[in-house]
Amino acid sequence: MKRWIILAIIASSILIGCTSEQPKMTSEEVKNLVAEAYVQTFPIVENFKGIYFYGVLEQSPKYVPMNSLKHEAVLYSPEDKFVVSANNDTYYSTGILDLRAEPVIFKVPESKNRYYTFQLVSMTTDNFGYIGVNTTGNEAGIYAVTSPNFTGTLPDGVKEIKSPSEFVIVAGRTAVNAEDPTDSEKAIALQQKYEIGPIHNFFPDFQPKEVSSIDFPKLLPTDLDNEEFFSKLNFLMQYNKFTQDEQLILDGYQKIGIQAGAPYRFFSENPDYQQAIQEGIKLGQTKVDSIANNMGQNVNGWDLTSTGEYFGKDYTLRTGWAKRAIYVNSPSEAYYPSISVDDAGAQLNGANSYSITFPADNLPPAKYFWSLTMYHNDSKLMVENDLKRYSIGDRTQGLTYNQDGSLTLYFSNTQPKEGKSNWLPAPEGDFYMLMRLYGPAERVLANQWTPPTIQKIGT
Repeated sequence: MKRWIILAIIASSILIGCTSEQPKMTSEEVKNLVAEAYVQTFPIVENFKGIYFYGVLEQSPKYVPMNSLKHEAVLYSPEDKFVVSANNDTYYSTGILDLRAEPVIFKVPESKNRYYTFQLVSMTTDNFGYIGVNTTGNEAGIYAVTSPNFTGTLPDGVKEIKSPSEFVIVAGRTAVNAEDPTDSEKAIALQQKYEIGPIHNFFPDFQPKEVSSIDFPKLLPTDLDNEEFFSKLNFLMQYNKFTQDEQLILDGYQKIGIQAGAPYRFFSENPDYQQAIQEGIKLGQTKVDSIANNMGQNVNGWDLTSTGEYFGKDYTLRTGWAKRAIYVNSPSEAYYPSISVDDAGAQLNGANSYSITFPADNLPPAKYFWSLTMYHNDSKLMVENDLKRYSIGDRTQGLTYNQDGSLTLYFSNTQPKEGKSNWLPAPEGDFYMLMRLYGPAERVLANQWTPPTIQKIGT
């Protein structure tokens, strides 16, 4: 009996030791951990805007049922508020894939004379796959996008692209020349040949598995500004298969209530920490903004983007692009130098006039085409103007080259004395520009090409 009592006491002591609380975090520790988690996971929650407006909210003008595509036959303009830093070069084909029940098929036609691409983006905004002339070629093909849990066998002739998440953002782009009225019909004709849908629509013998419907939470404009950020995060994380390295990072945030699929209660259950959590979110937002505004190597005032994998283990770069221009292409598909300062390092502003000159032997080297698009510095949206020109590039009609073969472009709020042929109108306030090189040359990817400086030429 005494031996039993002694064993019971020992067992009780062990149990008490195992269930004792960990040392309580200080408010400063909570604030800093919240800020770190906010920066690390920002792309996931920012990406929910795309999922919500493109695949959930039926009242959205961008909505289309999941596992289908919405083809747009208009170029993005200042009227479009859903995607920051959108391009003005291609017609978009957008949609959300739900891979839980079965793979989704992409059937694409031959395209010998027109650039197109389908960018496949995970819930963390990593570009895990491409279908298009630059990656899979210009021949016709059939591709199956599969979930991270798919283990089945695909039909003969179908090429698999495995996704790391159950939901996938599709950003399809079909090139169109905005200033050639006859080119639009040709681009639309190619769009209409794209086929997409659940695999059983193409191969009836393939049986989908049963999956439950999802009650997606409502998205509010303020969700990224308060504790609701982490509620959305917990909901979204359950549908993504994180890498081992990233899972280790995320596990460290469980102490502040971050856990895949779990309700977020840390804020409501810890009133003593609520101010620290709010301060941590604000600090995280400040850090995200700083990252977005200071990405890449700076040469001639241009931020030159990383030429590596998008994004692999570079979580900081991923967060920066999610803030600046979410769903950005990988560099091998399209390269995006950006600039917000002039030759003196001053912020670009429409109160001044500027120019850039590309020497004849240093024109932007792109396999397909290149463009330069202007955006408001604060909203990251295109600049409205009477000319209705939102980008300029090698396809711009009437573009005038100098006698030596060089090219000079002008940026100002009012038309320059040189005329409007080479002019991209600027707003009255601060702005920045993104250059896009579709199919960049090898010397671009090898960091052997840099755009010239933006010169201030007047006020």
